[in-house]
Amino acid sequence: MSKIDPESELRAIYGAKLDLHRDLYDASNAHRSAHGEDCDVYPSSPAQAPLWPLLAALAGGRRFLEIGCGLGYTAANMASAGGPRCRVDTIEANPVHADLAEHGLARKRLLSRVRVLRGAGLKVLPNLNGPYDVIFLDADWREYPRYLPHLVRLTRRRSIIVTANLSPLFGGWGTDLPGKDQIRAYLRHLVRDRRFRTYITRGEWHAYSLRV
Repeated sequence: MSKIDPESELRAIYGAKLDLHRDLYDASNAHRSAHGEDCDVYPSSPAQAPLWPLLAALAGGRRFLEIGCGLGYTAANMASAGGPRCRVDTIEANPVHADLAEHGLARKRLLSRVRVLRGAGLKVLPNLNGPYDVIFLDADWREYPRYLPHLVRLTRRRSIIVTANLSPLFGGWGTDLPGKDQIRAYLRHLVRDRRFRTYITRGEWHAYSLRV
């Protein structure tokens, strides 16, 4: 019996939609390979590209917030999903990565929709005003509990929060990574908070939270 290749099946279904801004995805991986294991540029899988049009439609997405820009791959997908009138704020702590993100987004003529904010997420967020329709938290998971007050303040009813980097709790990246307690506390809070409905997906280990 032949082995099933999920990536090939997804490509047969989605076709070229998986290649949207693929050059930024490839550039992100090339940058990380060139700079070694200390580089934290890990772009989302191209298989997630169709997620952002879905979330934009569900949330009436015109304002997006990303915490953890990298080289701008997901920000570009958000900007395309939201259309010409949307606005994307994306936060990046590494100034080199922020510069590269701006360069890539400018080359795609998306800087009219995307604003790259420089600094650590927990320092930038207090200066932002909501509400945002869609928030993507893709930052240091050890700090996730400290993001909770900001996520409440910056969302409104029907806003959607996507939380990445949950794999350390569930063993997706090995069993020795720190931060399990912080991820667990963060997820427990979201699940028990009556203002949200939260679902955790297996495999990719993302959480999807709807503000109600």
